[in-house]
Amino acid sequence: MKHILLTQNQLALVDNEDYDWLNQWKWYAQWNRGTESFYAARHSKQIKGKRTTIQMHRLILNLLDGVDGDHINGITLDNQRHNLRPDPEGRNTQNQKTPRNNTSGYKGVSWDKRARKWKTMVTFKNKKYYAGLFDIKEDAARAYNNKALELHGEFARLNIVL
Repeated sequence: MKHILLTQNQLALVDNEDYDWLNQWKWYAQWNRGTESFYAARHSKQIKGKRTTIQMHRLILNLLDGVDGDHINGITLDNQRHNLRPDPEGRNTQNQKTPRNNTSGYKGVSWDKRARKWKTMVTFKNKKYYAGLFDIKEDAARAYNNKALELHGEFARLNIVL
């Protein structure tokens, strides 16, 4: 494993065998508000007056337009091949972290004021799936895990419940 220095004091992790090839370009740290994380990116040469952005993980995976790439461990600057997978069905959003404004501490779990219980919801293909109401938020987190695995399979980011 080697590091490629990016702007904003960030480092991208890459495999030894990709290092020299990737290091021929100047990379920068691109902030993504949606994932609240950095990606390694570079600009391509201008073609017909347009400059495009190329993300390192997409280049490594040799992805075509319209095909997403996913960082399996959720660390968007870890561009080692074992951490990358193509996602032709656009499921990588299911692998996102728990939102920062989450109050339960668990992904997909929120307090239902009317029912006075913990509610579990899982989103899949822009549709919300209800997974139940629970007295104990850890039970709701487990229900989220079960529903997320059913809907998202290997792309599910599960709650860690003790």
